[in-house]
Amino acid sequence: MRNVVLKYPIWQKPYRAAVIETNPKLLKQKIAGAEQAAILRLKQLQNSADNHHELIALTDALTALKILGETIWAE
Repeated sequence: MRNVVLKYPIWQKPYRAAVIETNPKLLKQKIAGAEQAAILRLKQLQNSADNHHELIALTDALTALKILGETIWAE
């Protein structure tokens, strides 16, 4: 897992850290950090038509983080 190449590392690193976090005490914090990174990137891409694939990936990631945040593990 250490040699995973991320296509969009700016926001995928914190996203991945949240998704693989197993400590419930750290999960909420990691979700918040990942959401912040994804939202910041969305704002950067707001007026760009060239990043369609990344926009889809960001939307999917934010949806997954929302669902993860609603789990009992994130309480």
